[in-house]
Amino acid sequence: MKHYIVRPTTGRGWGLTLAFAVLIAAGIWPVIGWINRAWVVLGLPLIAVWAYIIVFACCAVMAVGNRLVERSADDE
Repeated sequence: MKHYIVRPTTGRGWGLTLAFAVLIAAGIWPVIGWINRAWVVLGLPLIAVWAYIIVFACCAVMAVGNRLVERSADDE
């Protein structure tokens, strides 16, 4: 039987998986409910600032993941 889910095999892979899971959790309803307040930060509603933070954090985690994958490919 084939397994269609690929799991990480290294500590770096598990760390990146955990980072993405945290980012996904930061964008679902219970957390959004805590963040959704009538506050203005830098001229934007807090929820918009939170969305920007999540997007930039995803980009950062993907960039780190690319660097780690690039290093592990060179190690082999």
